Amino acid sequence: ATAKPAMIYTGYAACKWLHGDMLQRTMMMLLALTGSTGVVGGGLQFSNAPKTRGLLSFAFADVGPGLRIVSGTTWDYDQGNMKEMTARNYGQELADDYDEKYQHSVDEGWFPEFGRKPWKMGFFAGNNGANWRASGDQWRESAFGKLETIVSLTPDASMTSHYADYVLPIAHHYERVDIVMQARTPYVQIVDEAVKPLGESVDDWEAFNRLSIAIQRRAIERGIAAFSDNVDGRTVRRDFTRTHDLYTMNGQVTSTKDIVQYLINTTPGIPKMSYEEFAAKGIVRLEGSDGPAWNDEASPYHSEIYDSVNKKIPYETLTGRQQFYFDHEWFLEYDEALPAHRDPLMLKGYPLQFMMGHARHGIHSTWRDDSLMISLQRGEPDIYLNPDDCKARGVEDGDLVRIFNAEGDFYAMAHISSGIQPNMVFMYHGWDPMMFKDRKNFSSVITTAGLIKPTSMAGDWGHLGYRALEFAPNQTYKDFSVDFELDEKRHYAFKKAAQDIVTEDSSNGKAKI
Repeated sequence: ATAKPAMIYTGYAACKWLHGDMLQRTMMMLLALTGSTGVVGGGLQFSNAPKTRGLLSFAFADVGPGLRIVSGTTWDYDQGNMKEMTARNYGQELADDYDEKYQHSVDEGWFPEFGRKPWKMGFFAGNNGANWRASGDQWRESAFGKLETIVSLTPDASMTSHYADYVLPIAHHYERVDIVMQARTPYVQIVDEAVKPLGESVDDWEAFNRLSIAIQRRAIERGIAAFSDNVDGRTVRRDFTRTHDLYTMNGQVTSTKDIVQYLINTTPGIPKMSYEEFAAKGIVRLEGSDGPAWNDEASPYHSEIYDSVNKKIPYETLTGRQQFYFDHEWFLEYDEALPAHRDPLMLKGYPLQFMMGHARHGIHSTWRDDSLMISLQRGEPDIYLNPDDCKARGVEDGDLVRIFNAEGDFYAMAHISSGIQPNMVFMYHGWDPMMFKDRKNFSSVITTAGLIKPTSMAGDWGHLGYRALEFAPNQTYKDFSVDFELDEKRHYAFKKAAQDIVTEDSSNGKAKI
């Protein structure tokens, strides 16, 4: 009988281990060895990006490939004194080794230099940048806090807004127009404006539209001349006196609705109709989605692997084939020429591996402080703990516990669960620091911001080299460990308060509150 193909369905967490690349390379090699690559019902599935022809033509209209997509990991490393953090927690030898490779890669031009020169201003739109960051306490003090000006475009009073010099009122998700396409479903959805934005709020496009008008006006008043900029080896002309003209494609785009219509018209696989027709339907099935969306040319999603297997189109590798052996000198030095198992790093003296995942009751930090959503949970940040680990530390369900390692600590409610393995703790991410005691969340104990793996910055070898969103270092969020203990001060204060409000009912001898 013909063996059925295997499918490995995973998530983004594999990218957040120090050796996550080894894990993904292993998955791909197993699939190739079992004939499960490029066939229906097989392959590695975690997401897929849409073909970006329409999106890129809009983003780069009249300016060429002028967008820098920066790995914030390298900026954090340089500006946040992360080598010192690595040395404190994982030893000077490892810190020196990783730093030497990092500096060599940047000096050789294998990877762009993004972090050595401080940035002056940060605009945080669509993200809560000060919330979840590896080594958060140190990062907020040594890197984020050094910015001369911080602008927050956010629908809520997040941690980023509390750091910001300017907070621009931004419409929430259902107060705006949007288009949503998720590779796990065969549909495209129009999100129409359900209610008008609150107060002076506007959507992000309108906020930046007004900024572009002001920038163009000031550039003309000051007589700022156009200049040449270098973006990843390409020369791009910058002209601030045309900022608003370029932003609106010379007046073609006047609102977010115009952008959505442009994307409908130019993106393969999206049925062609007017925005109004789309909004009336709400949700429409994508073209080429009768079977797996990634093996149909009509589909809006990428299909390179399927095409390489079935149409013999060369892979984007050094050899043009599926390639698992890398003889780059750094891969040989670290015994990573072929994928293999690597144990996660642990911090000496802290026996519990800290794991995190996406919350069920919010999207990152969005809606995490919503009263309705909180009512479906414990009402405050909680951390899942193993019953035996809690018993050994005198912790009961609902107690406030201190989670700590040598780098920092934070407090959360103990949520005892037999689903948690011994020597492991688990917490859903997204809780804003504003919701914690002393405004410190789990980022206070994430010690891994300086762990930029050398092989993730290898270059000058075939397909190994910097490519935005494809081959660039990612922050490590998994390779650290902690311990926890009962917050006895609050624990006994609660016990005493409970005793004080208990009275004795003399009529029946039963206690009542």
